[in-house]
Amino acid sequence: MNLRGLCGGVQPLFIGKGKNMSEYRSYTEQMTVLDGDSDFRRCLKPSALFRYVEQVSADHARAYGMDHAFFRERHNAFLVGKQALRVWRMPGRAEKIDLNTACEVFKKGTMKRLTTITSETGEKLALVDCRWMIVDTETGRILRTPGWTMPDFQNDDLPEELPQIVHKSQPLTAAGERRASYSMCDLNGHINNSLYLDIACDALPQEVVEAAPLSFASIKYHREVPMGQSVQVFYAPSGNGWYVLGRREEHAAFECYLEFGGSVTESLQK
Repeated sequence: MNLRGLCGGVQPLFIGKGKNMSEYRSYTEQMTVLDGDSDFRRCLKPSALFRYVEQVSADHARAYGMDHAFFRERHNAFLVGKQALRVWRMPGRAEKIDLNTACEVFKKGTMKRLTTITSETGEKLALVDCRWMIVDTETGRILRTPGWTMPDFQNDDLPEELPQIVHKSQPLTAAGERRASYSMCDLNGHINNSLYLDIACDALPQEVVEAAPLSFASIKYHREVPMGQSVQVFYAPSGNGWYVLGRREEHAAFECYLEFGGSVTESLQK
């Protein structure tokens, strides 16, 4: 089976300069694309890719002693503020992939974490650029820096980044309402960050997602959607892609910009 043809395939886009990611403090796991995480193309769903990245990120922290008890004692928790995804070829069903993740020290209240997904042969498949925040769970305040450090866990700088801009557009078309049901919610009791990509893809006309696989996504998380509550979803064409907005109680809960196919907008090529 030609996975490259089914799941996309364009030349990798290298944004950063300097050392290779393998030369940084990082953590690597190998995973296998599960049947249940594959779409009609027999390729990994974008939301599942986000979940795999979320898992390797958590495993990286736990490998350095930062488990649930660590954060509970310090009344801290990590939150994702925004993230972007660039896909050159989406991994296929049953394919083994390597996920290499590395993070920076906190800068201006956020921690950049880059996760590179490669095939067994070393082909660069995807890059996820995630921006984490640390929150005080007692006050609900976002902290500029945590009150602790972990030796050899972070890097001063990382070589790559992805555009985090969400290209907004009007007029918006209503795409219905999604309730934060049991199956959509995570251990924090609200819709998991990864599933907003499912909500966004489901909102678009079916012919859009059928025509070509996702090649780029940038998403911003404004307000959580707790279990039992609902989010109203809207979409609009935007440049070479699509803008999707989710509102809870008349306020933005999330916004994202999606592109499909092999073409890359000028802003992504810089």
